Amino acid sequence: MKIVMVQELLNANDLDYQHNMFKLTMKSNVTTCVIPPFDMNFLTKMQHLETTSQTLLFNFHQYMKLVELALL
Repeated sequence: MKIVMVQELLNANDLDYQHNMFKLTMKSNVTTCVIPPFDMNFLTKMQHLETTSQTLLFNFHQYMKLVELALL
């Protein structure tokens, strides 16, 4: 029988560590997502903003995984 190690999807410690800064960052970015043009919905704009920002991807990698899961 072969044992296969599966990488955990999310890390609870990383999520706790990133929580406060992620919340502040999202509060400051929300205004960008709710201004015209309204060519895409709020969640799509937020996801686009988050996935194009290398800073967000690096600093909040666990939350970016949550964003991807939520949009699925």
